[in-house]
Amino acid sequence: MPETTARLIWAPRAWVGASRSTAATSKPADPAGPASNWQANVLLQIGPDGRWAAITPGVAQPPTGVQVLPGPLLPGLVNAHSHAFQRAFAGLAERRETATDDFWSWRDRMYRVALRITPEQLQAIAAMLYLELLRGGYTQVCEFHYLQHDPAGRPYADPLALGWALADAATEAGLGLTLLPALYERAGFSQPVLRDDQRRFASTAD
Repeated sequence: MPETTARLIWAPRAWVGASRSTAATSKPADPAGPASNWQANVLLQIGPDGRWAAITPGVAQPPTGVQVLPGPLLPGLVNAHSHAFQRAFAGLAERRETATDDFWSWRDRMYRVALRITPEQLQAIAAMLYLELLRGGYTQVCEFHYLQHDPAGRPYADPLALGWALADAATEAGLGLTLLPALYERAGFSQPVLRDDQRRFASTAD
């Protein structure tokens, strides 16, 4: 994590948690119930490592020189289910082309896009997506990663090349990443063998 300078932030309302007090909380939270998750007039200190160093509710007036927020402050949100490469075909499947289009026709189009993406392109696509998440208030993403191999279905010289592309994109954007490799062995419930257009996803538990 890159170093930053320590600074103070004051918010008229902040969601700080109610059921516990921590070493980073200067005042114990009111254990009365969920309503006390919201605290008024909260002073927050960011340490030199970029983490919260102290959270102090009940500071009626912001001290001189602090950053004053105009509205309530929430913890960063978590995108708990992402397939970053799919951002590349946003706009290509926003409406039905025929009356018979359904999830499966959407999936076929997604596969056609997946068969073309290189590690370099994946990093660029994911970095764009992760920046969009940050702008929306997300600070963490859980990436369900099943794009494993080259377009021919062969492992890259570094079998983790596409995973590294996602990790580098998250680092570039400044977003926390949990990489979740997905096991892809079947084409469907009654289809024990992968289809040819799923060749990049093939994996085993080993």
